[in-house]
Formats: sequence, C-alpha cells, structure tokens
Amino acid sequence: MSDLHLSFGLQPHERHGDDDAREARHQVLATLLGAYADGELPPETASQIDAHLLGCVRCRREVDLHAVMRERLGRELQPVASAALRARIAAHIEGLQPLPPVAGGAAPKRWWRLTSARVIAVVLLLGGVAMPGIRGLSPGTPSGDSASLATVNAAGVPLLASILTDYRSVMSGDLPGRARDLDAVRAAVPFPVEPLHSQTLRLLAAWTTDLGGDPAAVLAYRWHDRIVLEYIVAEPVFFRHPGMRAPVAAGLLVAAESEGQSVLAWPSPESGVVFVADASVAALEALRPAARAR
Repeated sequence: MSDLHLSFGLQPHERHGDDDAREARHQVLATLLGAYADGELPPETASQIDAHLLGCVRCRREVDLHAVMRERLGRELQPVASAALRARIAAHIEGLQPLPPVAGGAAPKRWWRLTSARVIAVVLLLGGVAMPGIRGLSPGTPSGDSASLATVNAAGVPLLASILTDYRSVMSGDLPGRARDLDAVRAAVPFPVEPLHSQTLRLLAAWTTDLGGDPAAVLAYRWHDRIVLEYIVAEPVFFRHPGMRAPVAAGLLVAAESEGQSVLAWPSPESGVVFVADASVAALEALRPAARAR
C-alpha cells in the first residue's frame, strides 16, 4: 500500500454540497481504519487519515472502537480447537472450488474466493471463540436452507436496532420509493442489489437509506397480506458486530423479535441481507429459498 494516495478533503472540482463524492471517499476510508488503528499503514497514508480525523467525529469513533476491541482481544485467552475440528475445517477448505484461470496470467483481485462468512467461520472456529449472549449456537451446524437460528437481542446489535428503527419510521407513512427506482438504487450503493423472484412476492418500491452512517438498499415487497422490507448492506457493515459474526461462523441464521416485528438475517456474496416484517421469524424463513435462488 506504499503507493496508495488518498485525498479525503474537499476536491477542487467539488462544491461544498457535493455530498455524494465526500461519502464515496468516506467509504474508501472506512476500509482503512482498522489498519490505521493497528499502525499498519505507510506514513503518507496515515498522515492523510490523521488530517481527516481532525474534522470527522464518525471516523474518530470508529478508530476508538478498533482500539478498544484490540485491547480486549489482547487480554483474552483463546482456547485451542481440537485436532478433529481443525481436520474438518482443513477438509472443507480443500473441497472449495478453485478459481478459473485468468487471461494473461494476471492474478485475480479477489484471489481467495472465500466469502466473508467462510473466512470468519475459519478464524472463529480455529480459535475456539465463543460469543456470550447468543442463544442457539452450535458449532458445526451446516449452513443452507435447513440452518438453525441464533436468536439475538436486537437492541444489542447496532445494525438490527437501526434497521428496526428505520422500518418503523417507513411503515408509519407512505413507502418512499417505487419499483422503477431499482436502477437508481443499484447505482447508489457499492454492492449488488437484486430483488427476489417468487410467485408470492411483488416488488413495490426500492430506495436507499442511512443506517448509523452506513448506506443500505431497501426493497419493499407485497407478500400475501403484508409488507416485507429487505435491507441490503455491505459485507463489512453486516459483520461489524460480534452478534452477527458469531452466529454466521457457526452456520446459523440470525433472528430477533422486538415489539411485534421480526428480523431474519444472513450473509450473501458481497453483502448482508436482513428481512423485517410484522410477522413471525418462522414466516420470514419461508422467503429464504427465493433469496438463495436469485
């Protein structure tokens, strides 16, 4: 990264109202804050981030969180996984499909082809990490349509708490988007947005929203006699909190219920998906096959 050059201030060609350009640079910066907090960036990049942090409360808070997490992890003793568990993980990795050859012999940018969910599963399982406060965790549970649930306290997971707050605000009025706004939503977020396709679902609207400073796409569906909202967020946002990382590492779906609403969440390639509705978790599970098939 020694040749990386970033500029997070106002650019000569921008006006002060150019929020989109500044937010795009914010997203680039967010991917570097962990390395910055760990002192892993070259001096010229670190100095630019230093300057940015002087005027950005949001990013200063993120750096503080990284520092606190590093300190806590440094104090914890991690149990060692058994030899049998290590062998199972090694066998799983060996069975993954290799990347197809790239024309010209150039190495692909994403050379590993492991999803974030698999990487996190390997890290947590090899270290034997256990996360408190999550019910239903059973390491080794297979992922897939028949995966078990991990029921979490939504108020304790910032992403789910933000989504429930946004859902209640949306459902108190008219839906902010229309189905034909889908192309605009796709252009506004840095991850794939693809609606569900099912005979029982009809896409009503699509829009973007802000969840604690992070962009999200929202798709609204008519499903039988109710409205279901699908929130799609970037992978780093989905996996930021241990309340999301630990269940996924154990092969579980993340579920929560609060004030009559239910949420069901799982990772997908390059993003994370959270369904919300005034329905039971069991009812939301019926949507998952359609989500996996898209």
